[in-house]
Amino acid sequence: MKTCLICSKDIANASSLEFILSFKRFNESAACRECFSQFTLLEGKKICTTCSKITASIECSDCKSWNDGLINQSMFQYNAMMRAFFKSYKFQGDYALRLVFRERFVNFIKNSIKENEQIVPIPIDEDTMKARGFNQVTGLIEGLDFLNVLSNQRTENSKHQFQRNREERLAHVNTFKAIDNHAIDGQNVLLVDDIYTTGTTIRQAADVLKKQGVRTVRSITLCR
Repeated sequence: MKTCLICSKDIANASSLEFILSFKRFNESAACRECFSQFTLLEGKKICTTCSKITASIECSDCKSWNDGLINQSMFQYNAMMRAFFKSYKFQGDYALRLVFRERFVNFIKNSIKENEQIVPIPIDEDTMKARGFNQVTGLIEGLDFLNVLSNQRTENSKHQFQRNREERLAHVNTFKAIDNHAIDGQNVLLVDDIYTTGTTIRQAADVLKKQGVRTVRSITLCR
C-alpha cells in the first residue's frame, strides 16, 4: 500500500473507468484522489490568453497594464490547496513533494515547447539554496534538459517575492544576472517557474535574457 505525500493516508487502488480516464490517475503513487482533486486544473477554464489567469475577458487587467506581449501558460490555479502544497514543498523544504506534480508538469512542458526553444528555469538565490537545499523549480522539471544561464543575486537582507505586496513586487529592483551569455545568444527561451503572481519575476528574467541576445522569451509556470 502506497502513502499519499500530502495527507499521509494510504492510497487505495482505483479501477473504475472514470478514474482511469481522469487526470486524477496522474502520479497515483504520490497523491491520493481526495487530495489531488482539490487542485484546480486550468484546462477547460475561461482564462486570459496572455497569462492564464481565470478571467471573464480574453485579456485580464494585469496583462493590459503590462502591454508587452509576453505569453505565459500555466497548468493549475493558485488556490488554497496549492498554497498549502507550496508551504510544505517550498518553504518547509519537503523535496519529496515534487513528485506530486513532476511527471504531469514535465509532460505539459513537452507538449508546449517549440522545437527551437531552450528551457531556462528561474533560479533561487544562494542563501535560499543553502537553507533549503534545492531549487523548487528544477525539482518540478527533473528529467528535462535545461540551461542554467541565470543567477539570482538577492541579498540576505532583501525580501523574497512572496514577502512583498503587489506594489513592492512591481517596483522591485532586478536581481537576476546572466552567467553564460554564449549559451543563450540568438536562442529562443522558454522560462519555467513555479508560480506566476504579478508577472514581475518572469519579466525581470526575460529582460536580462533579451539583453544577452535572446531572440524570444515566453514562460510556463505550474500555477497562476
